[in-house]
Amino acid sequence: MKTLLWRGLINKSWEHCKVDTVENGFKITSEVVGNHANSTYIINYLISTDNHWNVQEFEVSCEMEGKRKQMDGKKTGSDWLINGQIVPAFEGFKYIDIAVTPLTNTLPIKGLELHVDQTQLIEVIYLDVLNDEIKPAKQKYTKLSKECYHYQNMETGFTSSILIDRNGMVKTYPGRFELVA
Repeated sequence: MKTLLWRGLINKSWEHCKVDTVENGFKITSEVVGNHANSTYIINYLISTDNHWNVQEFEVSCEMEGKRKQMDGKKTGSDWLINGQIVPAFEGFKYIDIAVTPLTNTLPIKGLELHVDQTQLIEVIYLDVLNDEIKPAKQKYTKLSKECYHYQNMETGFTSSILIDRNGMVKTYPGRFELVA
């Protein structure tokens, strides 16, 4: 088991995350507490992956101002069952991106196993639980060095250089997240 503590810089958040190795992959559980639009929120998520960090199942719950939101997904073959419905737009997707955590950037970083100067374009299920949005997103990862990846969101044009620790976990996502412990 690996325990991580991240500080979120945008939403003044703290995240306590546990990554457990299980028989067929990894089980990730986390709690994020922060502030969004002057409201305190608590987000809990559970992600199950296979041995290659491909997401198989997820559950995300959010409580903000007494209101609860829930998002869940389960991979069935190449399809995704999202909140109880098959969503054809996500067919074949391997990863998710939960907006409030750098952990979901770790999934493709570890799963793609890129070599230095190698680039991979991927499609992810983007989950913005604070704004109640689930949509497909195209992202590009380029391995710049052993510890650094260039990230690009293809729709928005946002880019960042993400630093990882020796275990491949996001250590620094400039302006967004810092690994504290």
